[in-house]
Amino acid sequence: MKITDITVNLLTTGRTLIRVFTDDGVTGIADGSRSVAITRAYLDEVVKPLLVGQEALQPTRHWETLSLGNGDRATRLPPQIVGSIDIALWDIMGKAAGMPLSALMGGAARNDIPLYWSQGNGWEKTPEQMLRDVQRGYEQGYRFFKVRMDWRDYRQDANPENDIAIFRMVREWLPDDCPLGFDANNAYSVSTAIMQGKRLQDMGCAHFEEPLPQYDLPGLKQVVDALDVPISTGEQETSRWRFRDLIDQANPDILQPDILNIGGISEVKRVYEMAVIRNKPVMPHSPVAGINSAASLHAYSTVGNAIRPHEFSDEFSGDLGLIADLFKEPIMPDEGMIHLPDRPGLGLELDEDALAKAIVE
Repeated sequence: MKITDITVNLLTTGRTLIRVFTDDGVTGIADGSRSVAITRAYLDEVVKPLLVGQEALQPTRHWETLSLGNGDRATRLPPQIVGSIDIALWDIMGKAAGMPLSALMGGAARNDIPLYWSQGNGWEKTPEQMLRDVQRGYEQGYRFFKVRMDWRDYRQDANPENDIAIFRMVREWLPDDCPLGFDANNAYSVSTAIMQGKRLQDMGCAHFEEPLPQYDLPGLKQVVDALDVPISTGEQETSRWRFRDLIDQANPDILQPDILNIGGISEVKRVYEMAVIRNKPVMPHSPVAGINSAASLHAYSTVGNAIRPHEFSDEFSGDLGLIADLFKEPIMPDEGMIHLPDRPGLGLELDEDALAKAIVE
């Protein structure tokens, strides 16, 4: 089965669609990075010259070619580009085998996966505004939650008191049996992170995510050692080697790979294997409904000790109805859960009529 073409299209949902076509008529799909122009440039200039005409059923070999290089050239493509191609190739593998991806990866430990409702932009919200956003999720059946400040590392220690006020108001409203996490989004210095973490753990925080800029591994180790609340991070890491260094140097309690940022299924599987070896819980970052969410859930379902909920946010997903309409049988949240079907590949088949209407020329 040979690769014949790779395309990218911008959709009215705001996402980009990657399709890998083969001479057997099997097509793999993935969500691409946000810029269709940049993605198309990489496809036309590098990816297609390397992969068109190659065997489609070798995703790990193609991952190595795109991420590292081959005998003729070094490529070192961005992991988001590699990840989208990798996901689409794994989708082809599953469809060709007539197996869901979880089965192809060794078998699902569970097919019903709880989600946690993630709401952000806390940096510009009042506690009351964040509470209303959390209540929307509760009304939809979600029972696990996270509030995100979305500060980023260029606004360090900007308003920690409002951050705590947001967490406190939401925590006091939620029932005791609904876990609530807090995501600083790289916002704090070491001293502020420790101060905030102690306040959060006293209020029963389920996990404290990205307290420091992602590059400050020695500082993160200080925070991990100082606090009892579980520290989670990893969504911005781009390889198994970065996760190795993250564990060795900072030793966070929970690992959070993002399936696109890490470079797709081929690489996230390696991170999960490392997590199991190091006895680290995993809790993936892939909050957007659609194709890559399905890929992330398939991979996550195969990790035997992965019992934490998977992230979901309607903020990044856009109109869920428009996304669902793209597929003949969509995989969408229901009462705070995702049920993984046993259909081949990702379990998603595009509705060609709906897709034609959704493509932005």
